[in-house]
Amino acid sequence: MTLERFNLIRSKKIGKTLHYFITDVSEDYDQFKIIFLNPLIPKILEEFFKDELIKVSTIGKALDMYSGTILYHIKKMKELDLLKSAKNQVGKKIHLVNIELLKRYNDYFKEPDFSILLKGL
Repeated sequence: MTLERFNLIRSKKIGKTLHYFITDVSEDYDQFKIIFLNPLIPKILEEFFKDELIKVSTIGKALDMYSGTILYHIKKMKELDLLKSAKNQVGKKIHLVNIELLKRYNDYFKEPDFSILLKGL
């Protein structure tokens, strides 16, 4: 491809799909760009921003999605360090969103815009 020969873009196969990226952006963000192509991911993150104690089944009902699908995406977000699980003082499981990572992501990419979720933090 001509654009690749001139080092304007790079291609990378992630999963079964070939994706194209601007060479000016670090390869570290490739996985994040791909995961945020799925409109469900920001919605799941938004649910955790609203309530860190929220159950997966509750998210599934709110988004009209099977809870197994939600769990699959939570696992993927944990692998990318977007989410982590911990226990609060009472011993209940909570999910924490990596705010710094979302801020850095929005420095390079404007979509999805997490500034509304990050307001007030």
